[in-house]
Amino acid sequence: MLLAIDVGNTATILGLWDEDRLLERWRIATDPMRMESEYAALLRELFDQLSLSAPDAAVVSSVVPPVEHELELALARLFGLRPLLVDAQSAGLTVDLENPAEVGADRLVNAVAALAYGDPRGRYVVVDFGTATTFDLVEAPDVYRGGAIAPGPRTAAEALSLRTAKLPRVDLARPPERAVGRSTTDALRSGLILGYAALVDGMVRRFLTEAGEGLVVATGGFARTVEPVCEMLDVIDDDLTLKGLRLVWEKRA
Repeated sequence: MLLAIDVGNTATILGLWDEDRLLERWRIATDPMRMESEYAALLRELFDQLSLSAPDAAVVSSVVPPVEHELELALARLFGLRPLLVDAQSAGLTVDLENPAEVGADRLVNAVAALAYGDPRGRYVVVDFGTATTFDLVEAPDVYRGGAIAPGPRTAAEALSLRTAKLPRVDLARPPERAVGRSTTDALRSGLILGYAALVDGMVRRFLTEAGEGLVVATGGFARTVEPVCEMLDVIDDDLTLKGLRLVWEKRA
């Protein structure tokens, strides 16, 4: 079995694969202060709760270097594993940028997973709603062309709450029924959800205008919220990153 781990700035997603079947999926808070022994104890608890066998291999994508290091030590301590750490080379992609090392590992594995859709147009725009909202252009057979980065909706909401005296924190679980808010809360939800839908649609249209038509794949915690009010999303894949991690491992193996 393969343990796939994606370390994001806010959350860390873990998935346990048995070949191409995702057996379990966990989400924990990313904590740069957590030590090797704490990660080992947490992993042991997750596996013991469900009486799961130890994994045979592990693959990690991370945008938080301190967590990546502690996880690497924890996996060695607990399971005797040396994880594959994803970068441009291990992802098997041609990264068409001035400095390929700048691309986050999560974006690389998302690109690998998007390519597996096999769309006949051979072109993909990947939208990942996380702490940042990222847009990536990928072309078959294996070329990462570049992308764009914007603040994530929840990041923007937190910034507004922290930097303004009267704007409250708001629930972003569902889109508002109308764009014109009749209260401060409704106005914030309109701007943060409908506004982000417009941002996403606008950026995707620009990508497709510049590059040509292709499949638009979205993932991340906010994708399901914004899906009903976005016009340009073709596919929502909640496990895109975990699928990409599995595919990267299979390429290596």
